[in-house]
Amino acid sequence: MAVLTPIRFIAKEKSNFYQTLNARVEAYFKARNLPKQGNLSVYLKGIALLSLYLLPFFLMLFYTFSFAWAMVLWALMGWGMAGVGMSIMHDANHGAFSKFKWVNEWVGYSLLLLGGSVFNWKLQHNMLHHTFTNISHYDEDIADKPGLRLSPNTELKRSHRFQWLHALVIYSLVTLYWVTAKDFLQFARYSKMGINKNTASENRIFLLKLIGIKIAYFAVFLGLPLLAGVPVLQVIAGFILMHLVGGTILTVIFQLAHSVEETTFPMPNEAGNIEQEWAVHQMETTVNFSRKNRILSWYVGGLNFQVEHHLFPKICHIHYPKISKIVKETAKEFDVPYLEHRSFWHALRSHFATLKRFGKLPKMEEMMG
Repeated sequence: MAVLTPIRFIAKEKSNFYQTLNARVEAYFKARNLPKQGNLSVYLKGIALLSLYLLPFFLMLFYTFSFAWAMVLWALMGWGMAGVGMSIMHDANHGAFSKFKWVNEWVGYSLLLLGGSVFNWKLQHNMLHHTFTNISHYDEDIADKPGLRLSPNTELKRSHRFQWLHALVIYSLVTLYWVTAKDFLQFARYSKMGINKNTASENRIFLLKLIGIKIAYFAVFLGLPLLAGVPVLQVIAGFILMHLVGGTILTVIFQLAHSVEETTFPMPNEAGNIEQEWAVHQMETTVNFSRKNRILSWYVGGLNFQVEHHLFPKICHIHYPKISKIVKETAKEFDVPYLEHRSFWHALRSHFATLKRFGKLPKMEEMMG
């Protein structure tokens, strides 16, 4: 794996869009004397989602349930697991959950409950995805997966032709892959690419910690139920079901923000530059959905306001509905696109239409025609 070539965002015509927007957002918080981070409602939501994730698990440790009811509990854990990832861990690891750095750090470790590595996640998400959104070979969120092509700038294969039909199956496996192999593969890949700046000794320590994280995760979520006398089949089936539910929710919500019909997938020019301002690039590669759906917004941690999140990742998601009005008005003033779908279902339909478009095989279609 080659070292990533640096990319610069250099627009042909520079505007004051982001400077103006940033000043207006700053004025919004100053005028209301509001902190940009979370408040009591965020903390209570954190407790609620952690309870949805962990309470069913503890119930199974102390009470006996039929196979069917146990699967219901494991499925609820999947919903809770996804909620923790979207509403708690995500804000904390962006420094937006609390105004206290140590609180963000400790709450960010809720990712360990999902079996993941905070260090790797920050490299993939905060550094690569947020900086190089929808740029192939830089943004791993649109990297091809077995049987899936998520960018028009990667190799087209026959296996992609019907990807819109089997995409959800692959999405459902994402967190299972994450807790087993992904972190180790990322660790090796990021070291070779020069993204991981740790020294050799630091990386040895990190690898030992990573192995410990995985052992602890499986010991808790598989070992404890078995020690408590829960039937083996019930534990294995439930654990897999939890990840199928959680993986599907997490992957779909993130894909709806970038892999849809309205977004662009730019590539750097020969000089290695993206011919656009970074903030405008974010507006062209990111889409909101269901901005008026309060229940959805609560559960997904404001990830339906991805435009605002990409522009202001250190602002807690509870503020996005309000500042979205400022962003939309400023975008209109500067003739910058503000992309959104009015509902979850419209966004989902757009995503599958995009998968279908990216999977088309022109030569095969010509032969059939």
